[in-house]
Amino acid sequence: MTRKISECPRCGRMIYSHAAVCPYCKKKTGFPPAESVAAQSRATHRPAEEPAVASPAQATTAPAQGAQHRHKIRLPEEVTRKYSKANIAKGLVIAVLALIVLGLFIAVQMQNRQQLRLASMVDHGTKDIIDSMANEVSQTGYVIAKFPERSRHCMYYLQDGHMYEFDALTRDSKEMILTDLNAAAIVDYEGSGILSANISPDESYIMIVASRNTGNTECGLYQLSTANKALAVIDRGKVVFDNGEYTVESGGRMARYNQDGTKLAGLTIEEAEALPKPKQQTEKKKDEEEPVEREEPRVKVTEQIKPKVDVVKQPTVPTEIKIAPQIAPVTTKKDKKDKKD
Repeated sequence: MTRKISECPRCGRMIYSHAAVCPYCKKKTGFPPAESVAAQSRATHRPAEEPAVASPAQATTAPAQGAQHRHKIRLPEEVTRKYSKANIAKGLVIAVLALIVLGLFIAVQMQNRQQLRLASMVDHGTKDIIDSMANEVSQTGYVIAKFPERSRHCMYYLQDGHMYEFDALTRDSKEMILTDLNAAAIVDYEGSGILSANISPDESYIMIVASRNTGNTECGLYQLSTANKALAVIDRGKVVFDNGEYTVESGGRMARYNQDGTKLAGLTIEEAEALPKPKQQTEKKKDEEEPVEREEPRVKVTEQIKPKVDVVKQPTVPTEIKIAPQIAPVTTKKDKKDKKD
C-alpha cells in the first residue's frame, strides 16, 4: 500500500501524513497518529453483532457501501484463481486446434499453387500432340506416363515387350533399350522382354519389370529416372506387384520395395551376396583321397594258424628214470681155476 503524503505546516515540504515530527524542520506537525486512524477505520467497518432494523437513511447509504465493496482491490490469490489448471488445459487445446487448422489451410494453398504452376507450364500444343499419340498407342500398347510440359515434352509407352519414348517436338518414337542404359541390366528381348512399367506417385521414376530368361522364371526390377534417363538395377528374382508394393523372392530371401524403388524390408541382392557364406569342406578323409595299398603277409597263412588243442588227457612221462644197479654173478673156485688154466 502507498503511504499518504501531506504538506508540513511548518516548512511546507511533503512528508508522511501521520508523522508527529517533520524530518526536515524538526518541528511538531500536529498530524494524528496512524494507530488512531486505523482503530477508527476498524470501528467503522466492524459488522453488527445483532441485526438491527435499518433506518431509511441507512437504507439509502447501503447501496453506496456495496458499491465501495465492488471496487475493492483484488489480492494476488484472487487473481490467480482465474488461471487454474482446467483453464490452462482448455487454452492449450484451443491453441493446438488452431495450429492444425492453420497447417491444413497452408497445405491446401500450397497444393493449389503447385497445380497452378504445373498448369501454367503445360504447352497446350504439345499436350494435343501427346494425347493424339496416346490414343493410337492405347489400341496396341500401354501408356506409362505423359509429360506435356515444354521442358520434357515426351511420352513413355510399352508395346510388344519393348519400351518407347515419344518426342512431341520431333514426333518420333525411340526405343528405350535397358541394356544400353545400364550394362548390368539383362532383358530377354527374344522372349517376353519388358513385362510391366509403372510411374511413381511423384512422377520422378518409372519402375520396370523385365524378364531375364525364357519362361520368365527370373525377372529384374529396374528404376528409370524421368529427369536424366538413368537406369538403376534394384533387384532380381520372382517379382510380384501388389497393393502398391513390389515383392522380390530369390534363393530363399525376400525383399519389398515401394512404388519409387525404396526398400521397405528384406535383403537386396547385393546385401544377400555380401553375407558371409558357409565354409566348404575342402579336406577329405585320407581313405577317400588316397587308397591305402595292403602289404603282402610276410608269414604264410598256415604258419599263423595255431594247431588245435587235444582234449584227450595224455599220460605224463616222468622226466627222471631210475636204473637199478647191476648185480655181479657169483663165481666159484672151480671157475676161477679154469680161468687160470
